[in-house]
Amino acid sequence: MKKQYRIPYRKIIILIVGVLLLIALFYSRFAGLDWGLPYPMHPDERNMVIAMFNMNCQGFSPFRCASPKFYAYGQLPMYFGYIIAQIFQIAAQTTEITIQQYTLAIRTISAIASSLSVITLYKTFQKFSKHSLTLSIASILILIFSPGAIQFAHFGTTESLLMLFVSLIIYLSIGFIYDKISRSKYILFTGIILGLALSTKVSSVLFATVPLITFIVYGISEKTSSTFISNLFSLIKIGAISGVFFIIGSPYNIIDWPGFVHSMNYESSVGLGTYKAFYTRQFEYTVPVIFQFIKIYPFTLGVPTTVIFFLGFILLPFKKRNIILWLSFFVLFLTSGFMYSKWSRFYAQTFPIMQLLVISVLMIFDKIPLRTLRITALIVITLVIITPGVAYLNIYQSEDVRFIASKWMYENIDKNSVILAETANVVDVPMPSALVSEEKAMSKSLHPISFNSYDVDNDPRLERELTENIDVAQYIFVPSRRVFWNHTCWVSDLKSNVKYYNYSSILSGYETARCDKLGNTYPVLQTYYNKLIGGSLGFKQVAVFHVYPKIELFGKTLIEFPDESAEETWTVFDHPVVRIYKKV
Repeated sequence: MKKQYRIPYRKIIILIVGVLLLIALFYSRFAGLDWGLPYPMHPDERNMVIAMFNMNCQGFSPFRCASPKFYAYGQLPMYFGYIIAQIFQIAAQTTEITIQQYTLAIRTISAIASSLSVITLYKTFQKFSKHSLTLSIASILILIFSPGAIQFAHFGTTESLLMLFVSLIIYLSIGFIYDKISRSKYILFTGIILGLALSTKVSSVLFATVPLITFIVYGISEKTSSTFISNLFSLIKIGAISGVFFIIGSPYNIIDWPGFVHSMNYESSVGLGTYKAFYTRQFEYTVPVIFQFIKIYPFTLGVPTTVIFFLGFILLPFKKRNIILWLSFFVLFLTSGFMYSKWSRFYAQTFPIMQLLVISVLMIFDKIPLRTLRITALIVITLVIITPGVAYLNIYQSEDVRFIASKWMYENIDKNSVILAETANVVDVPMPSALVSEEKAMSKSLHPISFNSYDVDNDPRLERELTENIDVAQYIFVPSRRVFWNHTCWVSDLKSNVKYYNYSSILSGYETARCDKLGNTYPVLQTYYNKLIGGSLGFKQVAVFHVYPKIELFGKTLIEFPDESAEETWTVFDHPVVRIYKKV
């Protein structure tokens, strides 16, 4: 009798689910990667593109060949970007590399790095302990639909690369503790990855604390005196290897040492607040730690992930892997947590660690004895966790909000109208785009007055110019929250006529007397925006444009997450709110 063949339904289902998860991963990282183009909407992307344009080997001078002459970041990502841009140029058959090709090149690096981070973190989670298929799928979904990871994957900056490097170091550290990866392999690969991280951004030297913590945990568990000496030499070897790869990946930090030091001094002064640039004023009167957990993590990771992360300190047992994750988070967070500048990107290296801790908490639900209850609980919790990330994809599935606003301006504002706008935006609205032809834009000839609002309280000449411009202006453009939100306490509610929120509570991430201090420091701006938003300046809000994270079904919004109150760089680069006021 022939043996009956059984169709491996479980394997087929797992294969299909795996393919769908890969599609979701790559779609979340690569869809809308051309957002904002052909305009350089992100200032750090623009700086990197300019640096890559500077890389040439004319004359073959060893001190100038391939030098980006830009040291805020290391050379490694720019070298990668230059190579990918060359490939794009060949594919497009253009005579020279364009700004768009350079921008897409560095965004492609971020998207690839972010995708690899998800795979690395999942492989790390697999080392924890046995778990169900449901939890495996849940963990992958949580890693994929992380709002911060999705955003940084679409930014041609270094954050996605750094998140990958810290994820790889965590993966090796957990493997060293649990899989007994040989010490020599751990030292070699950790040293290489740390060196690549340093050649991406020098501040990633802090990643060295992860192997330090790992060796301490390992030494305590081994309880032998010889382990301490061995661990010390291992750290020295990691440092030596990372130093070699740092020089290979970012040689001009050494070749042009004075330029590198000058750049680092400037970046440090901005970060520490010893030099307060106009673009750091949102951090005036902020409360360290509270600000990050009110204005950054609930948006970059989502509120559910942030809450469950805190639960991890209560619910998770004192296992070696959890101790490594806890201590690594504290070190990487606290080293930046008390700095003056608190940009979201400063905390990107903590995202992978926090996600692993959240998934570790879900392992508790995986132990529920009733299978139906266990699966239901994991599905519900996972859906709640991933909702902010799924909603965030709307940013890159929609037209750029500045293009939408520009279209309205060209269609509704009369030719040669006098328009008052704010300066210091990378690109000013209105602008031609796929929604508005260049011919139509030229025929309307809308050229807003780009006014320096930032310094109006420090320069009587600018104060007079503001008054003069208000008198002749027919429209006022507020292209983002960068000026009014950082110099006043007035915020208009988009869903009602005009409603005011007063951000003066420590629970909002600011000092309690912030509003009074802003009023005393910036009285002209305070008065100007209060009157403009309140309607007493003689202007009426006639249009507001925003593209918030949201989930739609059949054209109807199911859930929306207004996020303008987040740390400003979370919104102003890829989805600012644009407001238009008309003189009445």
